[in-house]
Amino acid sequence: MDRIMVKREPAKSCWINTYSFISVWCAGIVLLATLGCQVTPDIAENDLQKRMRFFNGETGQETGIETVVDDLAQRDVIFVGETHLDHETHRLELELVRQLHDRHLETGRPMVISMEMFSRDVQQVVDGYLVGEISESDFLENSNPWGNYHTGYRAIVEWAKDHSVPVVAANVPSSVWRKAAFGGGLGALSEEERSTIARDLLPGTERYWQRYDRTVRGHGHAPAAGTPEDRVEKVQSLWDNTMAESIHKAMSANPRTVVVHLNGGFHSLEKDGSVHQLKLRNPDLSVGTVDIVPVYDLPSVEVSVDRYRADWLVRTQAVARGRHSGSQAILSPRPLRYRIDLADTYGEKVPALIWLGSAASDPAKEMERLRDLHGKSLTIVVVEQTYSSGKGGDWLAKDHRIEDLSVLDFGLDRLRQQLLLHYDIDPAQMILAGTGAGAEVILTCAAGDQDWPHAMVATEAGTGWFGMEGLSEPPKDRHPGPGVHVIGILDHESAWQKEIETRKAAGEPMRWTGAEEDRNPEDLLHELLGA
Repeated sequence: MDRIMVKREPAKSCWINTYSFISVWCAGIVLLATLGCQVTPDIAENDLQKRMRFFNGETGQETGIETVVDDLAQRDVIFVGETHLDHETHRLELELVRQLHDRHLETGRPMVISMEMFSRDVQQVVDGYLVGEISESDFLENSNPWGNYHTGYRAIVEWAKDHSVPVVAANVPSSVWRKAAFGGGLGALSEEERSTIARDLLPGTERYWQRYDRTVRGHGHAPAAGTPEDRVEKVQSLWDNTMAESIHKAMSANPRTVVVHLNGGFHSLEKDGSVHQLKLRNPDLSVGTVDIVPVYDLPSVEVSVDRYRADWLVRTQAVARGRHSGSQAILSPRPLRYRIDLADTYGEKVPALIWLGSAASDPAKEMERLRDLHGKSLTIVVVEQTYSSGKGGDWLAKDHRIEDLSVLDFGLDRLRQQLLLHYDIDPAQMILAGTGAGAEVILTCAAGDQDWPHAMVATEAGTGWFGMEGLSEPPKDRHPGPGVHVIGILDHESAWQKEIETRKAAGEPMRWTGAEEDRNPEDLLHELLGA
């Protein structure tokens, strides 16, 4: 599921990047509540600039949608990279399609929409629906639409139907790529199945596979070794090659055709992936790219152009998400409650401990315990659990862990800002620390985040979900350190040392201290804090 970008770029631990939403949600929520089952209304009626911001991908300069469309209207192919579940992203995609279609009506260039979300084996079904030969119910029954079709892609397909714009079902059928991946490779496919994959499988770039290896950790996969040539039959390569060939075929039928292709952002990021594959097939094409990412706090969003991502960067206010794991969601604000007890020292900056306890811990009792342990020379902040009755509770729910982490990441960042704004706290001596389930939150939120230069966790667990998160690019600016200090039990030392070295290579400083068999890791953490 999509992770929402919280602050700056590159986003940490996300694919989306996955791996930046809260201040202006109310208007969007009211709007969505009035829509019912209707097709997405004209986005221009709802003040586009309030829900989205547009940036030049090379200079970082902010602009408007008109400038973006002016540029994209000069291109032969436009790749729109999305996070699949964000509602505002899909509304923008429809608006881009509309405006580009209007531009090309004036010049007489035909336009085609190409979609990752449909596979080649259902092209006739898609065609039949667009020309009115079959009903929508038959179309949905036979086209294998994605689970979020109604909130994500129906409006685009219906618009294409109303305007006689062809839609290319560009991707590999899931049954085929699964068979190739888990059932013996391409040699195990029938002739019909093989025809749904690009005829020529061309290698991707070394850079692409490096990014891929960092990302697949976040999907529970181990990176695969090998050169780009060795990996042409990997599923990622099958997708990229096939979508590129599908676009190429659509343009070959009429060289004046303009194609707008919708795909997950990774497939077109840095004009790599499917973009690279298309350019291998037709180097003369003019290709434009758009990278759309939902954010929590749209007014404060920052984009980085230290590393090229796309021609145009769009950041949307996250208002709602489509169907995932059986549910949809309105993304409404959630308070992050905390208790604070100030140091006795006045008129000078003091250290501060921001504490995330275990699920069973009572925040009020934790405050008393921590004050007894550390005295009155520092300010102590105890953050309440996400699902707390005030006496303890869970930090993360199993069925929406990623959403909870995104909200906590945002909330902890806001907490830090408020503490520094209102209290005499030395930012260089502000330590984010915790244990148990609170440690899991800190690991994800603080690792690599330069706003939390010093964090400590006490854990008796292994690397868990943290060890499967995607890794971001090493940042241009070096992390000030010391980073996250993990205090754990010796049984898990090997796994933690391996993960720490991996994180260091990604620009996320970490270190390890093992508690001897007779020591509780949290006791050791407090001892180290006191030192």
